[in-house]
Amino acid sequence: MFEWLRHWRFGNQYGYERFFRGQDTRPVGKTGILLSDLGMPGIYKADFYIKFMEHVFDYSLPFFLKRVILADRGIALIDPANPMAREKFVPSLLVDMYGSSTNKSGRSYIECEYSWRQPGMKKNPSDHGYFLYSGDGKGGAPEVCQKTAAKVAGWYFGHLLPEKRVPWEYQCGKIFEDAAAILKKRYAEAELRHMKYTSEESTAQTVEDMIQCGCQTIVYQCFCNPVYSDFEDYAFALPALHRIVNGRAKVICADQLGNQPSMREAYIQMIRDQLENIPRSSRILLILSKHGHPFKQETSDKRGPEYRIPLEKGMITALKEWGGEWNLVWSDDEYADEYWDNRRKKFSTFSAYTKAIEEEYDLALEVPTDFIAENTDLMILHAMKKFVAFSEYDPYMPVYYTDWEIPLVRTFREGKTTGKYIGCPVGPYRKFVVEAIITSLSELLSGHENK
Repeated sequence: MFEWLRHWRFGNQYGYERFFRGQDTRPVGKTGILLSDLGMPGIYKADFYIKFMEHVFDYSLPFFLKRVILADRGIALIDPANPMAREKFVPSLLVDMYGSSTNKSGRSYIECEYSWRQPGMKKNPSDHGYFLYSGDGKGGAPEVCQKTAAKVAGWYFGHLLPEKRVPWEYQCGKIFEDAAAILKKRYAEAELRHMKYTSEESTAQTVEDMIQCGCQTIVYQCFCNPVYSDFEDYAFALPALHRIVNGRAKVICADQLGNQPSMREAYIQMIRDQLENIPRSSRILLILSKHGHPFKQETSDKRGPEYRIPLEKGMITALKEWGGEWNLVWSDDEYADEYWDNRRKKFSTFSAYTKAIEEEYDLALEVPTDFIAENTDLMILHAMKKFVAFSEYDPYMPVYYTDWEIPLVRTFREGKTTGKYIGCPVGPYRKFVVEAIITSLSELLSGHENK
């Protein structure tokens, strides 16, 4: 079959069909190991958010719409005091995607001439408008990407994150360090690198390093996504890796970590530890939340059950051992609202919390099963969509999280029900994620000459 025809047939599933399914997983020669994560920086960097948003729209939009929607007519500006505005208002401060409140000449944007731009998706309550300043020419990125970056710079890092830092880079870095220490002992001759798959520069640098070191096989392991998706893995990171390697070495993609029992045990153990302190007279609703996606076809829907079915079984065992009254639901943080899911085929995390409140559960415990570390999505964006089930939740209040070696716990109360988000498998639970990495790679490398 011609490659272009294959690509046309499978669409965004092409990467899964071409680069993963049926791949030859036998290493040859010297081996390099790439441990990869999203690459979200600890401090705000506009480049990361712009590039990721460009990927979102490039992946999602038909080619004939990209030129219009991804226009750059100037500098997109957000008022951090009213970042989610959908109607025109008089701003008190305006910042751009770099967090700056002044133009190139040092003049405040507030004093300049600017215009209001309506939300691009007018029926989507989560979309927002922005102000456009064109006095200095183009902004250097699509406006729709700039406005998101400006919101993250001015509102997230400017107000909601008091320390102006996010834990992802630190928490993923600890996983890499622990896994690398074990792998270096076990596979002494192998090269080992950390890669940020959303950065082409990071991918290119790690590949060139390995080629220069004489690697004939490069084994790629994404450790931040328990379930691989087309959006991030099969149609984004993996094709980019193959393109940069360009036949100079054999590329092997290790499987998703959710297929490893120890990865599932990380979340199960978190629940076990919570249950130890809960009276058996309590009624519990356990919420196993997923990220969610808006696509009609996604390979993660096919591969998700390989992780989620045994994870659910493990959770049920833990709940039965606890011995009180309980129920369990799966939910989507994103794309399960009326705008994205008007046929109501999905169940949102907001609805899960609402169910707990309406049915008067004593406790609703949420575990974010698609995340191994905290990021701006979990801490802010997803929180705004699900925690509004509790009247005491205020999306404009800062999120305090200082000790990144313990999971972030957030607690809210409504009526009889306490909602408790118990965070990601960091600190004492990191060892399970590390074990999953080691087991996954050992399944590929066992018996190889580098062992």
